[in-house]
Amino acid sequence: MYNYIKTAKVIEMRTGVDIVEIKRIEKILEKRRESFYKKVFTYSEIEYIENKINNPKTVAGLFATKESVSKLLGVGIGNLNWKDIEILHDKNGRPFINISSKIRKYLKEIDLNSIEISISHEKEYAISFSIGFFK
Repeated sequence: MYNYIKTAKVIEMRTGVDIVEIKRIEKILEKRRESFYKKVFTYSEIEYIENKINNPKTVAGLFATKESVSKLLGVGIGNLNWKDIEILHDKNGRPFINISSKIRKYLKEIDLNSIEISISHEKEYAISFSIGFFK
């Protein structure tokens, strides 16, 4: 008989999740796209959105991710600037976050080492899940 289980390592983590109705984002984009983009997204994020032809699913996914990361941090978006959390993509399209120095300082205070994100969307909703790993 083989013993495949050695020593289990306990990993402490935090999670955050958010879901956004895409129609809600469509309405915002119809009425005030430019001001919404300027308030919520960085230049790089706006460039990404525009490359995706201002697709409301893309916008909803990025918006949900900012919310899910703020929930993971336990502070909510009201205590942050939307642009403190920047969603970028690697060459394969995998999303990752770039955080401001303000958040980086907070992560050090609470010993959170890294944050991973996942974004998905369907016809009516976009969802984002964030996981933060402690040192």
